[in-house]
Amino acid sequence: MKIIKQTLTIILTFWMVLMAGLVPALATTQTPKFNARATLMVDAQTGQILQEQNADQKLPIASLSKLLTVLVIQDEINHHQLSWQTKIKITPAVGEVANNPEYSNAGLTVGKAYSVKELVTAALIKSADGATLALAGAKGDSTATFNQKLQKKAKQLGVSNATIVNAVGLQNGDLPKSLQVKGVKSSAENMMTASDVAKIASVLVNNEPQLAQIASQPTFTLTGKAGTLATTNKLLTDAAYQVAKVKYTGLKTGTSNAAGYCLATAATYQGRKIITIVLHANGQSDDRFTVTQAMYRWLVRQNLQPQKLALTEDVQNVKVTGGLPTEVNVTAPKLVVWGKQTTSNAAPRMTIKLIKSLARGELLRAPVGANQVIGTVYAQENGIATLDTKGLKAPIETSIPVRQANFFQILWHQIIEDN
Repeated sequence: MKIIKQTLTIILTFWMVLMAGLVPALATTQTPKFNARATLMVDAQTGQILQEQNADQKLPIASLSKLLTVLVIQDEINHHQLSWQTKIKITPAVGEVANNPEYSNAGLTVGKAYSVKELVTAALIKSADGATLALAGAKGDSTATFNQKLQKKAKQLGVSNATIVNAVGLQNGDLPKSLQVKGVKSSAENMMTASDVAKIASVLVNNEPQLAQIASQPTFTLTGKAGTLATTNKLLTDAAYQVAKVKYTGLKTGTSNAAGYCLATAATYQGRKIITIVLHANGQSDDRFTVTQAMYRWLVRQNLQPQKLALTEDVQNVKVTGGLPTEVNVTAPKLVVWGKQTTSNAAPRMTIKLIKSLARGELLRAPVGANQVIGTVYAQENGIATLDTKGLKAPIETSIPVRQANFFQILWHQIIEDN
């Protein structure tokens, strides 16, 4: 009987070890619940979800809305419709909000002109409502017209079900009459899911370095103001919220009666960019920082490691049109998966999407340089939750240059190869 028990124990132990190797690198169902209505933690570069709690529940987001607003402004700068030096004069309606002590503001003088950079800085660091309204009207847009720009940008980023009332995150009725949207309830305000906000925040930290740098500043100065103005994000200024091995790099606070205390945070850990979202932290204003700190402490305790994920054989090469070689090897050095051990033996399902300007159908158009980003790889792996339904994502790069070639050069190359 003793021998049978020992044998069963050995078999059971072997089975448990075997199954451990098949457990997904990170199962979000094992993560704890935090003291907020919704929370989310993601790898900003791949979109892997590390923790989530009601992340798909649509909730008021207050001034987290300003992340989307500054992305629209950045687009207008990129298309030379505005510049960082463009001066915007403060109208009486904007001044009414900008100098109302009930709102978050930097204090703007009616009739005075401020640069786009100053207003973006005030919007991101001080969460200045007046500065944000001034930006929304920079090109003469009404609130409703700028809302259309916000909706269009949101959809580009994969946010398809957002409620957008204004650029600021205030209720419609909180704005002066001339800035309110007609036919919309006075109690209406911007609403998104934590997943939506994470998509927006990820684009900002990955693709817009100047905005990310501004959002990382603890203080700033404003023309005509004595002294400096401090950030509303205490993670950047209060050592009590620090977490070992984690470096906070931004991002944005949000507060309203309906939204409660919200916070989008950018940080680096294990060499990766991490985004956390807290919607409606329960308690007082500082509890959003406490919840975020608890989320990062949880991540550190898990001892998770970002492991490089090799491209599967079917996506290691991309066919070329109009150039030589006719096929180029690609790599994805930033494609990783978080986990304590590798996932199951089943290979992830990978697909490639080329940048439109570099593609002709599914072919890569020559010429391209070595180590040039030519598109995105998506990897779907069992048990791994991601912001994008296509799976983990990372940029793909060419390993060698592809030179432009004519029909006869390509034909000659193929003849030589065949021989």
